[in-house]
Amino acid sequence: MKVKWTKEAREQLKEILRFYIKRNQSVNYGIRLKHSVYKLVKHFQKNPCYGEQIGDDENIRRVSFGHFVIIYETRPNAIEIFSFRDSRRDDE
Repeated sequence: MKVKWTKEAREQLKEILRFYIKRNQSVNYGIRLKHSVYKLVKHFQKNPCYGEQIGDDENIRRVSFGHFVIIYETRPNAIEIFSFRDSRRDDE
């Protein structure tokens, strides 16, 4: 099953990685976080119903790991990730 990231979700991931690189003055945590994210995505790529269903739409799901949340939609031939965020951060 193919995985697609929306432009917004990719930018959210990049923003979080940049934050940790700047805060830690090192790329080490960012690299580990990115690998963890892609490992998790591969897991629910194989099992699209892995995440918790959100609301009434069984195709919209959420996966939490650590302080991060991925929201995605399952489709017949693909998974679309449309949100990646730090759950400790207030949405604007």
